[in-house]
Amino acid sequence: MRGFVCLCLDLTGDDIERAVRDGFRDPETLKRYTACFMGPCQGKSCFDTVLELLAELTGTDAAALAVPTRRAPVHPVRLGVLAGLDEAEEP
Repeated sequence: MRGFVCLCLDLTGDDIERAVRDGFRDPETLKRYTACFMGPCQGKSCFDTVLELLAELTGTDAAALAVPTRRAPVHPVRLGVLAGLDEAEEP
């Protein structure tokens, strides 16, 4: 399967197919193996495409697949903010 399914991480359909052949057949383990959904877009561009491809490769319905954990993007926080010292300086 040619073509990119995750532009952030340069994952192709072949990468997903290989992961499924290696036994990573559910979205959560596929995410951990290939890092799909973990690029800068946090899965916003590839989420549906990867799940549809996974469903096709495993012979299941895309709606029946368990949705992997989605987390908000992380940004650095100074320790002073966590300690309550720099509250006025943070946006």
